[in-house]
Amino acid sequence: MNLKELVSMSNRYGSNPDYVLAGGGNTSVKDGDTMYVKCSGTCLADIGESGFVAMSIGKLRGLMEKEYPAGDKEREAAFLADVMEARTDADLSKRPSVEALLHSLFPQKYVLHVHPALINGLTCSQGAGEKARELLGDTMLWIPLCRPGYTLGKICFDAMAEYEKAQGKKIQILLLQNHGIFVAGDTVEEIDALFASVEKALAAVVQRKADLTAPDAKTMKQLEAAAAALSKELGATVEPNAVKEASAFAASREAAKPLLFPFTPDHIVYSGAWPLFLDAVEGAADKRKVFEEENGFTPKLILLRGVGVFVMADSEAAREKAKLLSRDAMKVAVYAESFGGALPMTEELTDFILHWEAESYRSKQG
Repeated sequence: MNLKELVSMSNRYGSNPDYVLAGGGNTSVKDGDTMYVKCSGTCLADIGESGFVAMSIGKLRGLMEKEYPAGDKEREAAFLADVMEARTDADLSKRPSVEALLHSLFPQKYVLHVHPALINGLTCSQGAGEKARELLGDTMLWIPLCRPGYTLGKICFDAMAEYEKAQGKKIQILLLQNHGIFVAGDTVEEIDALFASVEKALAAVVQRKADLTAPDAKTMKQLEAAAAALSKELGATVEPNAVKEASAFAASREAAKPLLFPFTPDHIVYSGAWPLFLDAVEGAADKRKVFEEENGFTPKLILLRGVGVFVMADSEAAREKAKLLSRDAMKVAVYAESFGGALPMTEELTDFILHWEAESYRSKQG
């Protein structure tokens, strides 16, 4: 199987920060009963042919006929084992994307799954399902908020069958609440055209975009001084997420609401489930201690009231990813203003993803 077209499409979408960041998103191509899908945690921006794993489409689709345990841990463990069993790759050290099953359910040759801030401005907004149908009609299928993994696959499997029965055609566009978009086509050009049509429809409604330009010199000095003070107080490396929009979100706890809960799984993986909101630098160490005792993890994002947004992590790479995803969250929140207002993930689903082995694995892949 020649994977060059898939690699080219993956690199093109993956290198555009408006569409996907870090190890998010995934792509696939089918050849007979074999599907090549992105390995978990691999970055689309620089993925090569070795970054895809060969899988049996028949075995993956066959999982829809199985009964799995009701418990989250038991179900996902059994499902993961079956997905791994569906690999036909010569290299069995490769682990497929958590959404490999969903890719296999599309009959089309190519599948693209990305998390564009513009599209997530819709999927992460109040009344998103109704708004999506208003803007896109029956060209898309709306998938309400649900657990990822097997549950997502089964819900999509049933919804896709119902769509085909009602519309007399195969679905090519899925919009997933608080997640992103799937687009399927028999050619890359078809995927490009479908994706562009969704962007165009949503862009026509957008009233404002997040201002991610750098602040002025005076503000930058204030941010750097605050970062230095926080680093000393918290005993860790803290850096400012120096964009103008951050100041607006940090103005007050009320203004910060859209950033206090995650919008998508990627935000949980790379910038943390919840940020630490501080009223002042003084006492920050005690606030951090309480946060960690209550949540069981160290915050990657810090919102300092009246000052700005900061990131905290041990490595430069982790800090950069936290910056990228927190900026993405700002973009999503601002876009959501045009679609009825921001709607973050539920605490229940956030907790599920925090303890989901599949996302834990992905977070460790570079």
